[in-house]
Amino acid sequence: MPDIQTVIETSIIRPGSFDIDICARWRAAEFAVLEASFDEERASLNAFAFDQTQQVVLMARCEGEPAGTCLLAPREIDPVHEVSPWLAGLFVAPAYRRRGVGAVLVRAIESEARQRGHTRLYLYTDTAEAYYQRLGWRTIDRANWKGFDTVLMARDLSV
Repeated sequence: MPDIQTVIETSIIRPGSFDIDICARWRAAEFAVLEASFDEERASLNAFAFDQTQQVVLMARCEGEPAGTCLLAPREIDPVHEVSPWLAGLFVAPAYRRRGVGAVLVRAIESEARQRGHTRLYLYTDTAEAYYQRLGWRTIDRANWKGFDTVLMARDLSV
């Protein structure tokens, strides 16, 4: 079997596309902290995808099948830290987990941030600190965010 990372493609999602619906379903089901229905999440993603100057919605596909999504966002929802931009909403469909899809999405968001002139990127995680550290991110603070013990991480993009 070929290395799955060689068959993973990422693309920017355009407003009104069917991919928005897929990502909205994933986000509404998996991110309870958003407190958003599918329709609310779809409207939010459409609006978000409309302006790609400082933000972007990416989808990963594995051999043409939707495999995951991630956002480059200028701000986080109710941040404890006033920094920008953010890697947010990394989600990999269960069938594609532990196969490199998440790492491909993270690298693609880092690239999108570089293309927009950013030299550092941030994220919050409450469960995946070690995962992001393996990808070159470093922990810079710990906080309680929306009731979760959360880690603020950063990635310098000049390297």
